[in-house]
Amino acid sequence: MKKGVLVLLLATVSGCEPVLDVTASFRSHTEFLASDDLKGRGTGSKEIREAAEYIAEQFRLVGLRPGEGDSYFQAFPLPEQETEEVNVIGYLPAGDGTNGSILFTAHYDAYGVNEPNEEGDEIYNGARDNATGVAALIELARAFARDGTPDKNLVFMATAAEEGGKYGSKHYVENPIFPLDATEFVLNIDGFNVAGPTDSYFVMPRQGVDFIDEIESLASSLGWTYDPQDWVDGMNTSFDTAPFLEKGIPACTIWASDPKNEAQKATWVPASRFGGIHSPDDEVSELWNWDGVEAHLRLYKALAEYFLDSSPNVSVTEPELFFDS
Repeated sequence: MKKGVLVLLLATVSGCEPVLDVTASFRSHTEFLASDDLKGRGTGSKEIREAAEYIAEQFRLVGLRPGEGDSYFQAFPLPEQETEEVNVIGYLPAGDGTNGSILFTAHYDAYGVNEPNEEGDEIYNGARDNATGVAALIELARAFARDGTPDKNLVFMATAAEEGGKYGSKHYVENPIFPLDATEFVLNIDGFNVAGPTDSYFVMPRQGVDFIDEIESLASSLGWTYDPQDWVDGMNTSFDTAPFLEKGIPACTIWASDPKNEAQKATWVPASRFGGIHSPDDEVSELWNWDGVEAHLRLYKALAEYFLDSSPNVSVTEPELFFDS
């Protein structure tokens, strides 16, 4: 019997409210979305719509309201594609009716069925990029829903067609469910920690914004060490954050990095041992170490709570860095 199911069963038998095994739930989402059955969640496929239906149902189960009237789907067209794609959006409404919002994003598309590798595998499962990010999105939504009514609107959006040009996030920027000028921060999740416990992280972007010090201060209070990576400066337009940053909306992605703690180094899985993203090798593996998932989730949640509890004066200082060429 799987550990997560056992935890729920024991809690139910004892008459208590079920206690969720967050890591097991995260793993279940990831394994479903990255399964061969979903054939890499390529745009225009029936499998990507199956993934969208799954995410919408998870949003419903955790208690999010639909973002588009009575629907969790925000449809948009893609160039040279007959069928529309959909962002999946749910939200927790603020208690006082404010338009102020914090937005969480994670793209759920991948590259579908494509060029085979040397073993003949042609399914680009998109496990780390970005089934893990969507799993984190769902679990963060669950955590905030359990906290009760927030002081600001919390919006959770799984975007489509990120890999082909960030079409989903670009569409939302032009059609937000809460005004962009009242959107205080965007927390994007693109990849997540399945390499084991760590005490280090880095932020993308680190250029053209003035909120790195706030993140570093908060993370430090939780025992995390900022470990900036020079290569991220070449990635300013590579994530769903870019359409927001271009409009002057503060946004970032947070990645876990190699631990500095000697004990953690013993169980850490170096990135070189994972299969490359954007390939058939990006699939769930026995090499994965799921033990760092909850700490990474807590870091994202704590940062959102910082913006829920206050309105820090942060900004995008150089929006031109995030323009698509």
